[in-house]
Amino acid sequence: MEQFIPFLNTREIKYSVEDNTVTIFENLDLAGMRIEVLPDNLIVNGDLDLKVTKIKKLPDNLTVNGRLCARYTKIKALPANFNVKGSIDLMGTKVTSLPDNLTVNGDLNLNETHIKSLPANLTVEGNLDLRGSHLLVLPDKFHVAGKLDLSDTKIDRLPDNLNVQGDLNLDRTRIKELPENLNIAGSLRLNDSKIKKLPDNLVIAGNLDLSNTRIKKLPGGLKVGGELKLYRTRIKKLPDDLTVANGISLVRCKIRKLPDNLTVNSYLDLGFSKIKKLPDNLTVANGISLVRCKIRKLPDNLTVNSYLDLGFSKIKKLPDNLIVNGYLGLRGTNVKKLLKHSNVQCTSLGLEYAKIKQLPANIEEKNSLYLDYSKLKKLPDNLCLKGDLTLRYAAIKKLPDKLIVGGDLDMSRTRIKKLPENLKVAGKLNFSSTKLEKLPHNLHISSDLDLHNSKVRKIPDNLKVNGTLDLYNTKIKKLPKNLFVKNTLYLSNTKIKTLPSDLKVEGDLWLSYSNIKKLPDNLKLNGDLYLNNTNIQKLPKNLFVKNTLDIRHTKITTLPEDLAFGRIELNPKKIKNIVYKNCPSIKATIFAVYLQGEIKIVGGNTLVGNLTEFEQRTDKLFLQAEADEYKQIARDCAAQLQQKLSFN
Repeated sequence: MEQFIPFLNTREIKYSVEDNTVTIFENLDLAGMRIEVLPDNLIVNGDLDLKVTKIKKLPDNLTVNGRLCARYTKIKALPANFNVKGSIDLMGTKVTSLPDNLTVNGDLNLNETHIKSLPANLTVEGNLDLRGSHLLVLPDKFHVAGKLDLSDTKIDRLPDNLNVQGDLNLDRTRIKELPENLNIAGSLRLNDSKIKKLPDNLVIAGNLDLSNTRIKKLPGGLKVGGELKLYRTRIKKLPDDLTVANGISLVRCKIRKLPDNLTVNSYLDLGFSKIKKLPDNLTVANGISLVRCKIRKLPDNLTVNSYLDLGFSKIKKLPDNLIVNGYLGLRGTNVKKLLKHSNVQCTSLGLEYAKIKQLPANIEEKNSLYLDYSKLKKLPDNLCLKGDLTLRYAAIKKLPDKLIVGGDLDMSRTRIKKLPENLKVAGKLNFSSTKLEKLPHNLHISSDLDLHNSKVRKIPDNLKVNGTLDLYNTKIKKLPKNLFVKNTLYLSNTKIKTLPSDLKVEGDLWLSYSNIKKLPDNLKLNGDLYLNNTNIQKLPKNLFVKNTLDIRHTKITTLPEDLAFGRIELNPKKIKNIVYKNCPSIKATIFAVYLQGEIKIVGGNTLVGNLTEFEQRTDKLFLQAEADEYKQIARDCAAQLQQKLSFN
């Protein structure tokens, strides 16, 4: 109590004391502090956060009218007479048991705890998380109003009449069978469990995940209200009466045939499966993935919504009347051409690694075109895309004169040397590692411009980049007049020695490992400034860096009086006009520096303010013993600097 009250006072926390009872009128956040003991009879009219503190025991008669978080503390047990109105988080503690008849009016998090069993009549009005705990058995009678997560526990049996109002997660457990009268209001996860059989007429309101299980057969009457995932299972056949309300994933499973007249209300994923044929009357509401499957032919008149991904499959020809109301993925396939008079329709097309060498002139690409590593050598004239165009490592050497891209244009590592004068791109431009040598004078940059490792030597005057400009490792020696960069400007590993006085950068400025030797006076940055590993010797007049200033491994030896920054990275041994000391208890360096007409204190690389402001902030962040040590070191640094200044 003696140390607790001064602690509350320094942090201006509202409280009252009556009959040895301390009442806190707001949230009490002690996370990460070195506090070890709380007073008995403590009442917190809000949340109590004790995570990563040194507290080993909760006080007697503790009342928390909000949430209690004690994760990763050394608490081993909960007192019988404590009262928490909200959620309880004991993740990572050494708690081995809970009080009988415990009621939690929110979530109960016992993740990674040493608890082996739960008390009878436990009531959790939210989610119960037991992931990775030492739990061995569940009580016959307990109530969970939300999700129940038992994944990565050693539990091997579920009680009869188990009723879960949310999801039930049994991933990587030893459970071999489910009780006949199991009731789950949400999803059921059995991924990598020991389960071998499911009860007949099982109804799952949400998703059912049986991935990597030993189940060989699905039960009759199975109804799944969400997705059905059978990844790497031993199941060889889907039952005719199977009902799935959402998608079906059969990736790497042993099923060789799909039921006739199969209807899938969302997606169907057959990637890496052994299925060789799609049913003629297959109906799929959304997308189909046939990535690396053994299907060689698609049914005639197939219509797919959202996407059809044939990546690296054995399909060599598309049906003439194929309609894909979304993305058609042909990457890595043996499809060699899109027929000139074909009725194949799609809104986006992926030809990465494909053998198609030419696009039909009449092909209609409404959204995106993905041509990375493709063999295409020419794009249709007047190509207009609403989405992205990617050409990484493509064989294309020239862009159409009137190309319009409504999304991003990525032509990194292509052989393209020149851009069309009328190029219009609404998104990001990536010209990195290209042979491009020059940018058009009227180029409009709506987002990012990436030129790193390119051959570009000059940037047009008055260029406005409404995103990030990356010139890393280019041969550019000089920046243009009136350059504006909305976000970050990367100039690392360039030969730039000076910056123009009219440069405007609203984000970070990276000059590390560049040839920069001088910065313009009155430079103002609302982000970070990285000067590390440069030969710069002096900071300019009136430099303002809102966030971090990094001057490590430079030739700078003094900090100018008119400098302003939020944080600073430096080697204190090399700066002559500061006085610094280390604080062992909190593992931080403090230094005093004369800025803006007064001595200011930097603690943990952050500019706090003058000595009074530093002491006020320290009192709010640390316990009394640590705060006193920290403040005394700051006083010593300030006094030594004052003495140093008076001699000068």
